[in-house]
This record gives sequence, structure tokens and C-alpha cells, in this order.
Amino acid sequence: MFKAFRARMRRIKDQLALLEQLRVPLEELPGGQEQWIQDSMEWLIEQFGSDVFNRPIVRPSAFIPAGYDGSEAAARKLFEKVRERMGVPRGRLVLRFDLDDIDPAVIHTKAQRQLTGATRLRFGLWVPGRNRNTVFTSRRLLGEPSVLVANFAHEIGHELLIGEGRITSDRPDHESLTDLLSVFQGFGIFVANASFGPLPGGDRNGTMAMSYLRERALSDALAYYAFRRGTRGVPPWEDELDRPVRSGLIARLKQLQDAAQPGK
Repeated sequence: MFKAFRARMRRIKDQLALLEQLRVPLEELPGGQEQWIQDSMEWLIEQFGSDVFNRPIVRPSAFIPAGYDGSEAAARKLFEKVRERMGVPRGRLVLRFDLDDIDPAVIHTKAQRQLTGATRLRFGLWVPGRNRNTVFTSRRLLGEPSVLVANFAHEIGHELLIGEGRITSDRPDHESLTDLLSVFQGFGIFVANASFGPLPGGDRNGTMAMSYLRERALSDALAYYAFRRGTRGVPPWEDELDRPVRSGLIARLKQLQDAAQPGK
């Protein structure tokens, strides 16, 4: 019985270690997480302007239509709303829902660090083309509109960063920067909430980590986003964040606000 107990405790410990890894950034962030977020956010402001940065944040309660039915037609309407918000001209991108049908052997993407026991699924892909570029997404997301919006914001972000020549795909932190662009563009609530949770359209007992910045860094990114916009106290939109993200946001934002006080 003692051996069985020890084995059970070992399994629990391994699972907790896995969940911890799923909450930290997938890519190494040059200069450390906090400095990278600040430097990269300032670079995005230089690239896209303070007017874009200071627009009202996108709140899921207002952005997702009440009648969203999980169809491809409804998802396309969401895609167009995200595209328009992010300033990509109509007709530049093609949206397809057959990502799951593509042979992985023909998708040339950077190798990703694997975590034992973790679910590694690809939910979106941006592919450049001769005349128009394509965003692929998985049908598994159709029933999860908030996750779908996070996915769209990330893939459309590739269009703004790589498609418009601001960075190249061989930049080591380009995926993390694309996540941060989603925060910059106002979709931080979606991306942060979707960064860790149950598998969309699958086994509800399974756990996924969808973003590259992941939950911990996205909490810090949202905190700097709020701080840089002059937020005093807690931002009014914090109630739409999942509890772990909200807790991280509040703690980091307080640090930033305290450090900005005169004499500190």
C-alpha cells in the first residue's frame, strides 16, 4: 500500500510540474520576461502608433455576438471583425478551416520544445502566398469563440509583422512578439484566457497551452499594457479575465504603479 501511495504522489508531482511548465513562456525572452515585455511593447508603439495602442480594449462580452452558433459562417464574421480591428485591408487574407486535414510533413515550421504528457496541438497557421496570404484554423475551435478570436488575432498578427516586412520569421522570439502584438491591439483578454485550459472540442479532462507567451507572461504583458495606458488602480476590464491571469495582472500592475511613485 505504501508503494502505491508513493507512486500516486509521484504522479501528482509530475502532473503539477507539467502544469507549471505549461504556464511559462515557450520561447526564451531576450533580457528576461519583464524587460522583454516593456522593450517589445515600446517597439510596437513605435511601429503602429500610440493612437492604436490607446484604443479601448476589446472585451469578450461585447465583441462576441450573442447569437454566435459555432458555424463556419459565424466564425468568418468574427475573423472579419478581428481583421478590421487590426487594420489589415479586406481581401488580403484567405481564411480556411481545414488545418487538421493538412499533412504535417508539408508544414515547414520551427521545431517546438515538447513537454512529456502535454497536448501539443496546432490550432492556427499563417502561410504566405503569391497573391494573397492564408490563415488556416482548426474546426475544433468553432465552438469556442473566445479561443477562436485569440487564434485569429495571433495569425493576423503574423500578417502585420512578417507579411508587412517589420520582422522576419527567423527572429527567435517572433512567435512571442506576435502574441504581444495581440495584447497591443486590444485582444489581450482573449489571448490570456485562451493560453491555458481545457482542450477545445475535445477531451475536457485534457489540458492545453495555446500561446507562446503563456499565462504568466501574458499576465505581465496585460499589466504593462494597463500601466502604459495610465491606468490607476485595477483596470475596469479585469473582471473578464480568468482568475489566475487576473491575480497575476493585479500583482504585477501594483509593482509597476508602486515603482512609478515619486522617490522610488
